Amino acid sequence: MANVHANPNFKRYNTVVLPSETQFRYIRNMDSLTDKELNKQGFYHGYTCAYGHTIRDQTNHWCYYCVLKIVSNNCGFDINFLHQLYKLKYFKLWGQVNIKNWDECWEAPNKMVTFPSYRSMYSKKKTENVSFHKAIYQCAWGDIGKGYVTRSCGNKNCVNPLHLVSTWNRSVPPQTIYPFELEFEADKLMKMATKAKNHFVRPTISYPQDVLNE
Repeated sequence: MANVHANPNFKRYNTVVLPSETQFRYIRNMDSLTDKELNKQGFYHGYTCAYGHTIRDQTNHWCYYCVLKIVSNNCGFDINFLHQLYKLKYFKLWGQVNIKNWDECWEAPNKMVTFPSYRSMYSKKKTENVSFHKAIYQCAWGDIGKGYVTRSCGNKNCVNPLHLVSTWNRSVPPQTIYPFELEFEADKLMKMATKAKNHFVRPTISYPQDVLNE
């Protein structure tokens, strides 16, 4: 393994190692900051992303915790643990994807779909048009707000998350998507609903695998 501490192309923000060319800053105890403190840091509480996070960048509206997930090279999700505003939409969207091996292109209709976005907080419409591949990216990787998503493979019909990149992605993607759960499971859904109702834990999560490990 390379010695990232000695590598001049990397900077360390507390416990997170990030490429120096990114503009992401790890902020300790982000959830505990007041609205005024968030504003000083360049963030605000906005519309929820698919993972239930609300802290967004003031300029480009990317989700703080989603980008933290992306720069950590973490690609994966469990549909049971997505926010309720997105859960059914993503279930239907993934049903249109021709899923193959990790290293192959997964083809899907090259079209626009309607999904919630950061604009939903102040727009009269709760959804807006977004490209199919960006919607898939924001499910598997995270919400990048105004950011663009391209395909490393060059196939305009490909939506394999490992072939989808934004400016936040590492140069070398992970070899697999994990977790990768596309089917609803009653016990998981009930577990999340019970937790949200009784406030035993926060009703949303940073990473789906956190709940699986409880």
